[in-house]
Amino acid sequence: MSNSLLEKQNELYGNLNFAAAIKKDNVGIIKHFIASEKEAYENNFQGQFYPSYHYEISRVMSTKMSKIDDEDIYLAFYYQLKLGNIYKPLEKHYPLFLKALAHNIDDNDLDNTFLDADILYLLFGIKNNKNSDSVYDILYNDYANFLQFTKLCNSYTTFPNLRKKHAKFAPFLNNIALVNRIKKGLHYYFKSSFLTAGSLVLLLLDTSDSAKEVLYNLHKTNLKNTDVWLLGSFYMDFKKTDANKKLLKDLYATYPKEWIDEYQKTDWS
Repeated sequence: MSNSLLEKQNELYGNLNFAAAIKKDNVGIIKHFIASEKEAYENNFQGQFYPSYHYEISRVMSTKMSKIDDEDIYLAFYYQLKLGNIYKPLEKHYPLFLKALAHNIDDNDLDNTFLDADILYLLFGIKNNKNSDSVYDILYNDYANFLQFTKLCNSYTTFPNLRKKHAKFAPFLNNIALVNRIKKGLHYYFKSSFLTAGSLVLLLLDTSDSAKEVLYNLHKTNLKNTDVWLLGSFYMDFKKTDANKKLLKDLYATYPKEWIDEYQKTDWS
C-alpha cells in the first residue's frame, strides 16, 4: 500500500507541468505539502513534495500567508516541526506555531521527529513528551532571542573558532531567561556539540558564582575522558579570570592530567 502511494506522489510531484504550475501558487504549495506529509505519516514513508519544494515551502511560510487559512498554517507548522524544521515564524503566527509544537508533544511525536531535543530544551524547557502546555509560557521575543543564540552556536564548524569569536556571545549575557535556562539544564544536554560549546562560553564569560557552580557540579558527575578534555579546552582559553583559573585547577585535581592535556579521541564503537 505505502509503496503504491509513494509511487503516486513521485509521479505527481516529479511532473514538469505540475512543477511549472505550482511554483507561484502559494496556497497550493502549502496544501500539497500538508497532503503529502499527512499521507506519508499515516503510511510510514517520507512525503515526496517536501524534498523537491522545500525552498518554496519555506519562502511561503516566511510571508504573511494572508490567503492561507489558519488551519493550514497550523498544519504546515506541525509537519515542518515533524521534519525537524524549527525557525522564527512571524509574530502573528506564533500562537499557531506553539499549537503545532504542543500537538507534537501531545501525540508523543517528539520520539518520531527529527527535532533536536537539546535545542527544544533550550527554546522551551522541554525534556520529554510531557507538559505540552509549558510551550505557551515562552513569550515571542524570548523565543526569538533563544533561537538566535542556537543559530549563533551552530554557525561555527570548529570549537577553537567559536571560542575565538566569544565576543559575539557576550550580548546574550543580558538575557537572564536564557542564562538561567543554561544554568539549570546544561547537565541535561552536555555533550560534544556546538550548542554545548556556546553555553560553555556564556558560563565562562559570566562572572557570577552561580555560573561557576554549574561547571563545578559537572566535575562531580563522573565525566568521560572526552568530556573532561572538552571542558579543559574551554577553560584553557578563558583562564584570564581567577574564577576560571580555579575551575581549571579543580578539573586537574579531579581527573587524570592526560585527559586534559592530550587530545581525547571519541570512541564511537
